[in-house]
Amino acid sequence: MPSNSEDFSVKAVTKVLDRKVFPAQKPVFLEGDVGMVAYILMRGDVTIYGGFGTPNQKLLMKMSTGQMFGELALMANAKRTATAFTETGCELLSISQAKLSAKLDGADPFVRYWIEYLSKRVIDLTTKKDFG
Repeated sequence: MPSNSEDFSVKAVTKVLDRKVFPAQKPVFLEGDVGMVAYILMRGDVTIYGGFGTPNQKLLMKMSTGQMFGELALMANAKRTATAFTETGCELLSISQAKLSAKLDGADPFVRYWIEYLSKRVIDLTTKKDFG
């Protein structure tokens, strides 16, 4: 359950994000896809897996309502390092690369650099993990 500050943040962004619904037993995105969208879980379930569908499949994280995922590949214009999958179906808020870029264009240049640098750094570290 999100904290009060997380709850406020989610409410604040619902006005600019698009709503998407995914049916049960479907991936939201696959490892290796180019990250063009980030998501916030509003209802249902999303689990993040490394090596999804392989003998080395590893559960990395179960998302909670209000949590964002898929943001790193979007920020770094990189491939997804994991698969997001819903068992029971889910409702998500999504932000596209175009909308995020428009928001970042208005940000302070140092803040924009900082966000892009940290995103790329985390992805670099994540891709070095062995899911076996």
